[in-house]
Amino acid sequence: MNNIGYMLLGLILFCSCTNKPNYHYVEIQNRQQYVLTWGEGEPVVVFLCGGGSDLKDFEEVQKNISQTTKTISYDKFGIGKSELIGSPRTLENVSSELKDLLKKEGVVDTPIILVGHSMGGSVARYYLHRYPTNIVGLILIDPGSEFINEEHRKVQTEEEIRIEDSIFAAQIKLIPKGFRMEVDAYHLHDSILRTFPFKTEIPITLLESNQVDKNDSNQIKLIQVQKRLYRDFREQVPQMKIISTEKSGHFIQLDEPHLVIDAIKEMLVTIK
Repeated sequence: MNNIGYMLLGLILFCSCTNKPNYHYVEIQNRQQYVLTWGEGEPVVVFLCGGGSDLKDFEEVQKNISQTTKTISYDKFGIGKSELIGSPRTLENVSSELKDLLKKEGVVDTPIILVGHSMGGSVARYYLHRYPTNIVGLILIDPGSEFINEEHRKVQTEEEIRIEDSIFAAQIKLIPKGFRMEVDAYHLHDSILRTFPFKTEIPITLLESNQVDKNDSNQIKLIQVQKRLYRDFREQVPQMKIISTEKSGHFIQLDEPHLVIDAIKEMLVTIK
């Protein structure tokens, strides 16, 4: 091997050794929050998990993107390895805690791309509304809509509603307290997202799951309503790109991580 070959090999080994995941705890509001930072560079990509989900949801995506830029994921309070906190899991509280975390990590004034799944998409939207200065892009993965419950019920039969409510009442008793606190705040999320128009010039990509059980008429109705609401949403932000898949369920980042990875990388190129 010549000198150039040794230099390249040394650089590869150096990069592979220095780009290691950094799992640690950060104190926010006198509670310990579990955080993973990985990679270097700007913009910083911050992953926001859905209700009840911990940072492992984005493990494969974060590992890949960390080769390109700095990334941050975390367990919300009461989820995963983060301590339970007493305050309600409203968008105001969750977004304020996120800002405190970004301050502690020294990136609150750095260009940031928010990648939010499900409830994390609602947090991303509210955070952009509340603290817009350094947010340069959004990736929304099968995000919630403040209108979906209302619109879905309009097309459901009484029996479908009865069954759905019965299943929910049984399941809510079985989930951990941290997740239950998040679910308890969902209706508040819907209320607050309706109070402000969503206007922004930053790039936005929305990934939607169209996977359905063709024998489940209720699920088909839900997906149809969701698709319509996403396109209504795009009328507010016409620069938004929608990526559809029928291969993934709600957790696109787990079922087809390459779709999320490609969407983030494309946005990074656009922004840079």
